[in-house]
This record gives sequence, structure tokens and C-alpha cells, in this order.
Amino acid sequence: MRKILLILIPFLWVSTSYLMAQQRTIAGRVLNADGKTPVSGATIRVEGATLSTVSNDDGNFSLEVPAENVTLVITSVGYETTSVPVGAERREDITILLKASSDELEEVVVTALGIERKAKSLTYSTQVVKGDELTKVKDVNPINALTGKVSGLQINRSSSGMGGSVNIVLRGFKSNRNNQPLYVVDGLPITNTAGSGPTGPFGGGTDRGDILSTLNPDDIASINVLKGASASALYGSQGANGAIMITTKKGAAGRMRIELSSGVTLDQAFYLPDLQYRYGQTTPESEESWGAQGTFSDPVDGFFNTGTTYLNTISLSGGTEKMQNYFSYGNTTNNGVLPTNTFNQHSLTFRNATNFFEDRLKFDGSLMYSKQDVHNRPASGLYFGPLSGLYMFPRGQDFDQYKNNFEYFSETRNLYLQNWWNVNHDAGLSGTHHQQNPYWILNRNATDQLRNNIIGQASLSFRFTDWLSLSARGTLNQRWDRFQRNVYAGTQGVISGETIAGVLEDNGRYIREESESTDLYGDILLNGNKELNENFDLTFTLGTAITDSRSTGWALDQRRLAVANIFLLSNIYRESPMNSMTLTASRRQIQSVFGSANIGFKEKVYIDLTARNDWSSTLANTPNMEKGYFYWSAGITGILSDLMELPDFMTYSKLRFTYAEVGNDVAPFSTIPTNSLATGTLTANVSGPYLGLPLRPEISRSFELGYEGRFWNDRINMDVALYKTNTTDQYFSYAGPVGSIYTTVFLNAGNVENKGLEAALGVDLFKSESFTWNTGLNLTVNRNKILELAENLGETYGVGENFNVMRLGGSFGDFWGKMFLRDANGTLVVDADGRPQGAPENGFLGNNNPKSIIGWNNTLSYKDWSLGLSIDGRFGGQVISITQGYLNSFGVSEESAAARDRGGVDVPAVLADGTPFEGLLPAQSYYGAIGNRDGIIEGQVYEATNIRLREVSLFYRLPIQRKGIQSASLGLTGRNLFFFRNDAPYDPELNTTTAVGGQGYDIFGLPTTRSYGLNLKVSF
Repeated sequence: MRKILLILIPFLWVSTSYLMAQQRTIAGRVLNADGKTPVSGATIRVEGATLSTVSNDDGNFSLEVPAENVTLVITSVGYETTSVPVGAERREDITILLKASSDELEEVVVTALGIERKAKSLTYSTQVVKGDELTKVKDVNPINALTGKVSGLQINRSSSGMGGSVNIVLRGFKSNRNNQPLYVVDGLPITNTAGSGPTGPFGGGTDRGDILSTLNPDDIASINVLKGASASALYGSQGANGAIMITTKKGAAGRMRIELSSGVTLDQAFYLPDLQYRYGQTTPESEESWGAQGTFSDPVDGFFNTGTTYLNTISLSGGTEKMQNYFSYGNTTNNGVLPTNTFNQHSLTFRNATNFFEDRLKFDGSLMYSKQDVHNRPASGLYFGPLSGLYMFPRGQDFDQYKNNFEYFSETRNLYLQNWWNVNHDAGLSGTHHQQNPYWILNRNATDQLRNNIIGQASLSFRFTDWLSLSARGTLNQRWDRFQRNVYAGTQGVISGETIAGVLEDNGRYIREESESTDLYGDILLNGNKELNENFDLTFTLGTAITDSRSTGWALDQRRLAVANIFLLSNIYRESPMNSMTLTASRRQIQSVFGSANIGFKEKVYIDLTARNDWSSTLANTPNMEKGYFYWSAGITGILSDLMELPDFMTYSKLRFTYAEVGNDVAPFSTIPTNSLATGTLTANVSGPYLGLPLRPEISRSFELGYEGRFWNDRINMDVALYKTNTTDQYFSYAGPVGSIYTTVFLNAGNVENKGLEAALGVDLFKSESFTWNTGLNLTVNRNKILELAENLGETYGVGENFNVMRLGGSFGDFWGKMFLRDANGTLVVDADGRPQGAPENGFLGNNNPKSIIGWNNTLSYKDWSLGLSIDGRFGGQVISITQGYLNSFGVSEESAAARDRGGVDVPAVLADGTPFEGLLPAQSYYGAIGNRDGIIEGQVYEATNIRLREVSLFYRLPIQRKGIQSASLGLTGRNLFFFRNDAPYDPELNTTTAVGGQGYDIFGLPTTRSYGLNLKVSF
């Protein structure tokens, strides 16, 4: 890394060295016409010369110019071009005021394929979040910063700590396979890793993070969210769920600019389970705490650390009119709230833009590299999760005894083995799968993850005329992953090493996985932007593209080792077969042709058309193999404020409508099933299409009606959209019927409908010379319904392992599980001991999707001070907390203790014969029937409504008057500070897994954290 710095810094310096010959430096600030709002990104150039620079986030700039009188020309999107004469003697305090252009709506936004379009010509909904909004309150994964800031967007985080993966959904869940949007960096798509994390109550798996967390937030200039299929249709099946367009920073002509961003964040675990310490262990051998009253110590107190995160980035940029460069190095160092957990990341970014032949040929290329090293990423579940032993530790036992001595030396094994109240090899105590010593798990079941990721991109564009150009682009995204878990001898037997009677003791377990993936994308685009006559203009794109994704890997899970606690491939016990050794390989290729056209009439009415045809390798051996699958979109928008006379308070008014169809292929090898080879055993293929019916592409059809308006000279702006999407012919795999030649069959079926409302409102509440207050509101309302589902799939089709199902007439995200047995009046049926009985059949428990999501964002500025405040809420929906169920059934929750204090649980109940149960239900009987993974799950369902203070930031622009320093700011930040309301016993935003079907489920996951930060930004 040091070598790269030594090479690139001189290169950047040389590319801008001509500036050193200038005779004086001028400095100033670019402001809005109101004289107080800074204008960032404005280009300041010397008239008649190639000297130029760009204003920073505070509007400040400095520029080397000749000693004589010069004229500065200032340009910025949305403002009129301004010329300012500067005398030969003037050097500093140059204030430039920019007047908004008479047509601010000439604003340009980045759309699909990186094509820049006039915002008013768009027929679909998009929403832009600028880079400084992503880094005010720092987060390793920049996507988390979008929460509450974009309507139609729902983000669920993994409960795996720093750098964990996220689940992002735009306009509702549509597919049983993948609902994540496409991620695009500088117009070129990248492939995000699939959702990961443990599923089911046992857990054992570990979240592997995602590609998004490898991106340096300080490198991002803006994120544009393309919400519907119409917006992302040009990306084909990859963009079926919308797209997140990430635009990175690049160099600008002018003097070299150095920016330093440094931040430190302190993290605290909060909103922990409400536990009791006044009822003791049931019996000395029992795992539960239904014993006598007393006063007992709290094992949770002092367990979690105060986490620390250091995020630092230094960037250098500059160049000439012909060549601009940008280079940055970022480092993240984190010590998590969970003891022993660490996260370290290094990232390097280099971007070069060069113009040739009088700007007719343009090159734009970038290289982004990141390395993540994670130790003991927090895991959920009973297996390898430290929190079950912590929370359920029997009251009355001495936790400190096992905290300070989590292992003891066993003379019989001549090894250090686990020391826990019910796990001790020499004492004959083997424990249960419910818990282990938390400190043994953290130190003797540790994990290590290593990820190296490279994203390389290049674009070459040639301009034939002022309206026609041809470009060739490509991207390479290559990732190397390694995961290892060392399970020491002495671990609880269910998850430890295996024994061979009289031959082999438990010598531990060795888990190791390695994989490599390569994603290639390339396209050729013919772009045109032509004014046909005084009434009509045409913008068009014709192109072809290819996407090729391949991955290879191997996974070892060896439970028989020759020598204890030596975790090497050479230590595998050779006298018996390996437990599990699997090699994997996958490849998918999509070839495409596409086109789009946008026709404008007098810049008042625009018609937008797109068409695309894909050929996917996963549809080989089907009728679609030769013809591929075709889909299209059409939209129209009218600028009402230009078409008709509107009241004076309506500055701008626009109505839009669009329809789109987007196709999606099936899983790799579904149409060419293959044999499998694992641990030396060849397994013949036993899967194939149902009744030999050829598989078809999945199709989504969507409508969108939207309105955009600005009022009272743009003091109020709004964007409202109504949408409806139907996704049909989804890909299902399920157990084959009796008599079928396949045990697993594939089938196209289903019709999932999403319809909803999105609204974004922005208001400048106050605007004065010294004080401004801007507030924004984002609203999301989505309704999902499964209109069709094949009878072959049964009454319910399981999605994941966390009680999520698809069912006819239901909704995506429905929970289906064990319910209470009730009589005809809905009263609980209990046995003679007051123990609730379970219904003979599973039923509907709830749905994990919120009815609505609201985000409220505020920015208040007073002179050099700036205050940011964000509050968001999710209303409706349910979650399942297996954690709370276990805590209740083991008698360690405050809820169970309060019930004992009252003498029982006050719930009306009847016996099996209909006789009313007399008195309160005994707490132990009631919670024992409901709690844990095998209990009555209906009793572990909670409302998920929550409102929280998401972000607070207070920044001060330091009045530094020193040569070489353009600007500096210092800020205090807070994130996830507290809940105004939370109906669930944990943070409903956290999930054990980000995979499809894993939302709204908690099983001893890491508690949510609140963060306090200090940030410093300096520009030189």
C-alpha cells in the first residue's frame, strides 16, 4: 500500500505541476444570490486560459492566476453563468454571487447506464441523496445512511455488527429469490453478494458482509435511487427491482486539492432484553430460573464493551483541462461492543479522466480496492452465539467464576477444556445445545473472515458531432473470500468434534471456506442528443451488453482431527471418511441488445420509450434459448406549468405516467441439472422441470403515475407517486410428487402484486441572512398480495427457515407457525396445570412488512453552525422474537418475574371440556408452553411499530485564516440514539439474516447500538 501511495502521489503532482509557475493565488467563496448559502461544485475558470478549479462543500475556492487583471467565469448546474473581473492586486475575500437560472429545471441527473438526462424529461421516479448527507453521521456501510431519506426504500440490517450486510427493498418484496436492487457505480453495474447470516433457531452461520460495505463513503459524490422497473429497464433483468446509482468523486481542473476526513465513533449496546434477578435457579441441575426469591448478580452488566470506530480518509485531486485525477486512501478500525470482535478495512481509489483530440475522445477509468479483515463477527442463534449463555445463565450461580476461568486444565485429556456450570468433561457434565460459556465461544470458537475486493472500470467515448457519440465501457469486479472457524475440543458436544469409541477423542472441529468470484460487464453505446427542429428534440441510446458472472469455491467441515486443536488441513484424521468437503462452481451469462428514445416537444411534453432483449445462459434448453426474452417500457410526462396558466404560487408543476415490463431469468443449472460430487461421493442428478414443462423467464409489469410540484418560488417542493407492480411466473423449486422421476422439481408459477404510495416533501421553513431551516418528509406505503400460486406448492410455500411462507391470498412476509388452541369463542385451551395447548395445525401469525414508513429530516443553519436532525418510524407489521420466548420459558425475563409477582398470568382460559380454568395461569406453565423454538410461536409474535431518533449532527465551520487551508469543520454526531416508541422487545430493524425470507426474526442476535461521534473535515 505504501508503494502505491509513493507512485500515485508523484503522478498526481506531476499532472498539476504547471500550476507552480503561476505568480499569485486568489481565494474566495461562491454563494447563492441570497449571499449566505454556499454553492459547492461550481467551476471557476480564467477566461481565455485553461486555469480552473471547483468550489468545495463550503463554497470556498483558491486558484493560481496570472499577475495581471483577469476575468473569472463561474458556472454551476442550476445557476446562470457569471463573469467577475479581478484586479491585479486582489488576492483574497472574493465573494461571488450566483443567480439561479431562469430555468432551474435544466438540472441534470444520472440515470440508467450512466446517461445524463434533464430532470424534467424523466417519466419515472428518482431521488438523489448527496454525498455529504451520507458522511455527516458516518457508517461503514454507506447504504445505511439512506434510511429515512428516500421514499419507497426499506432497509433492514444484519445483527452482525460493523460492516454487516443489509437487505434493501424498493417498492415491496416481489420474488422468492432476490429482491435487492441493482447496484451501479459510475454507470456500470456491480454484483452485490447475496444475503447472508444464520437462518433458523440454531444459527451457527455467520454473516459474511456485502460488497456495499467495501465502498468508501467519502469517495461517493451522490446516490440516485431509481425506484421502479421503468427507471432501471435498460439494465434488464438485473434492474428488475430498481437500481441504486452510485456516482463517485473525480478530479477537477485546477490546483491540487487535498481533503482530510477523520472521525471517531463510540458505540454502546442498548435496548437489551429486560431481565430479572430476583428469582433463582429452579434446582441445582436445572437450566431454568423458576426457583425461590432472592437477590442475584447481573451477568450482563459489564459484558458488552464500549465499541470504538475510527474512520479516516485522505484524498488528493487535481489536473488540467485535459487530464484530471482523483486518489484516496481510507481506513476503518473498529473494536466492537462484543468482546474480541474487531473489524479492519483498507480502501484505495484512483480515478483518471483524460480528453484527447480537442475533447472528441474521452477516457474515464477507475480502480477501487478494499481489504476487510474481521475477527469474531457476531453470530445469532443457539449454536456459536454467546448471548444465550449470557442471558439465560441460571440465577444464583456465580458468573464471575466462569468469566475469569472460562477453561480449566483437564488432567485426563491433558488439555484446557471448557469450564461452565453444566459443561465439564472431568465431572461428566456435557451440557445442552441451549448455551455455553460466552467467553469460551468468543475465545475458543472464534471466526476469522478475510475479503479482498477489486472494482475496475473503464469508459472510452468518441464524439462524432456535437450531438452523436459512441462509447465502449467495461467493468471487472473480482472478490476473494476466506472464512475459518476453529472449534476447540471441549465445546458442547452437539457442535464440537466427533469421537470414535476407543479410538478417537473429541479433538475439535475445523471449518474453512474459500471462494473466488469474477463479474464482468461490457457494453457499447451509441448516444444521440439532437434538436430536430424548433419544436422537437430527440435523445436516444442504442446498445449491446454482456454480463458474465462466475464463481468457484470449496468448503470444509471436519469434525474428526488427528491431534487436538491443530486446525490445519494436514491434521484431518485419515482413518475414516471426511465429514464434509464440497467444491462449488457457478456461471451465468446474459447477452443483450437494447435501445431507448426520449422525444421532447417544445420542452413541455416528453415521451420516453425503451426496449431490450436478453439471452440468458440459465434458460438454455428452453424455447427462450434462441429468441431470448423481450420487454419494454413507455412513459409520458407533461410540464403543466408550461402547458397551461397556473396560479402564481405554483412555480413548477409536472405530471408523469409510465408502464414497464422487465424480465428475469432462473437459477443457474435449472435447465441443465448437473450431478454433484462431495466428500468423494458422486450423487446423480435428481432434479428437473415439473412434468418436463420448460421454464420461462419471470416477468414484472408495473404502472406508475406521478406528480412533481414546486410552490412559492421553490420554498416548497413535492414528489408523489402511485404505483402497481405484478410479478408473474416466479421460479420455484420443491419436492417432487410421488411417482415423479425427480425428487426436486422446478416450476414457474405465481402472481405477486405490490401497490403503493410514495411521497417526498421538502420545505424551506425559514430563509434569512443568518438563519435557514429546511425540513423534508418521506412517506412510503406499500401493500403486497399473492394473487396466484400453483396448487402443486401446497397451502404454503416456505421461504427461508424463519416461519416465512408464501400462500394464496396472503402477502410476502407472512409468518406461519404453531398457534394457540382456542375454543369456538377464541378462548385459550389449557390442561389441568394451566399449560396452553397448541392447535393441531399451523396458521397465520402476522406479517413482517410495515404498513408505512416515514422519515423526517431537518437541517438548520445559523451563520457558521449547522444542525441536522432525522427521525423515522415504521408503523405496523409484526416480528417473531425467539429470544424473548426462551427468556420467558427459562424464567429469566422480567416479564416472567412480574407474572410471578402477580401470582400468575391473567389470560382467560378453558379446559379441554370447556370448563373455565379457575384463577390465574401459573407463570411457569404458561411461558413453558409458549417459549423456545418448539413452543407456541403465536405467543412470541410482537408488534413492530417503532419511532426513533435516527441521526443528530452539529457542525461548526472553523474560522481558520491560514494560507493553504481552504476550509475546516468540526462536528458532533449521534446515531440511533433512542426510541420514542418501540412495541417489540428488540430493535425490529435488525435481522439474523439478510436473505430472502429471513426478515422479522430474532434469535439471540446482537442488540442494537447507539453511537456518538466526532468528525473533522479539512480542505487544503
